[in-house]
Amino acid sequence: MMIMKKSQDMNDITSGFLKMRDHYLCNAEETIKKEELRKASELLWGAITQAIKALGSASNIYIGKHGEFFDFVRDVGKETKDKELYLLFLDLNALHKNFYDETIPSRDFPIYYEKAYLFLRKIDGIMKKVLEAKSGTPNKMKFTEQFTNKNE
Repeated sequence: MMIMKKSQDMNDITSGFLKMRDHYLCNAEETIKKEELRKASELLWGAITQAIKALGSASNIYIGKHGEFFDFVRDVGKETKDKELYLLFLDLNALHKNFYDETIPSRDFPIYYEKAYLFLRKIDGIMKKVLEAKSGTPNKMKFTEQFTNKNE
């Protein structure tokens, strides 16, 4: 992981990752409706990685390699004292593998779907705290509402 130079564009970078996350989620929902679960798996994984990149950029950290996601999420879990965060992320890596090897039975896909949204809600909450701490005021960045009500 590299430390990013602080710039005025940091919110733009973070917003870009969040827009991609939402784009992937929207596409995942559409592919689920078509019962294209392999493709939906990769789209959910893409949304997860974009959320992690958004959190990283909000913390001035650039995540550029697959393995760095694991290091970053592990560190965030320790820092926030959320023991479940990293374990959840490890489980969700199966979504990425499923695209290539179709390892998740269709009857089990809803379990991973629920875990994906739980993980995204957790990352969303952490990011809000990071941005508020940086600005000293409640953040003004628009976060998606889909995580707060999704299958809680």
